[in-house]
Amino acid sequence: VPLLHQVKVGEVMHEGIATCSASDDIDRVAAVMADHGIHCVVAIDEGPPGQDDDRLWGVISDLDLMRGLESNVNLDAGNLAELDVETVAPEDTLDHAAKAMVRRELAHLVVVAEGRPVGVVSTLDIARATRNGSSRRVVPPGGGHLRGPSFAHSRDPDPRSGGSDSRTRLSSTPSPRPLPSSSL
Repeated sequence: VPLLHQVKVGEVMHEGIATCSASDDIDRVAAVMADHGIHCVVAIDEGPPGQDDDRLWGVISDLDLMRGLESNVNLDAGNLAELDVETVAPEDTLDHAAKAMVRRELAHLVVVAEGRPVGVVSTLDIARATRNGSSRRVVPPGGGHLRGPSFAHSRDPDPRSGGSDSRTRLSSTPSPRPLPSSSL
C-alpha cells in the first residue's frame, strides 16, 4: 500500500501512555486497562522520583494479564511484562511499523522519542489510516489513551525464556489455530 510509505507514525499514533510500576500488583494492571479501555500498559522505570522515572521498562498486554490471572503464583507487573519491547519513532513510516508488527506478531508498538515513551501505534491505527487514504489523524469518539495513551506486546511462546532474568515468568505456548475451511 503506497500510503504506508508516506504516512509517519506520529500522524496516526495515540499520544501518551497508560503506565504502571513494575512492582504494581496484577489488580492494579487490570484496573488501568479496564478504566481506560486499553489493551496494554507500559511499565516504567522506578528510578528516583523525577529522575528517569518515565523510561520504558516493559509492556503488559491484555494477553499477558490473562496469563497472570490464570496463574496460581502471586505475580506483579514486572512478572507479566514483556521486556524485549519493540519500539518505533514518531518519524518512522507506517510501513516500517507494520513490518515490525508482522515480524514480532504484535498488535501495538510503543512510540519512543528522546528515549521516553510518548505514545502507542496499533494495527487498528494503521488500518484506519489506509482506509481513509490520507495521513490525517483519525481517532474514534472516546479514542486515545492516557498519560499524555497505550501499546506493545510480543506473543513469545515461552516468556520464561527471559534470558538471565530470574523473576517468575509465565508460559502459555499458543497452539496454532486451524484455518476455517471454505465450502466452495
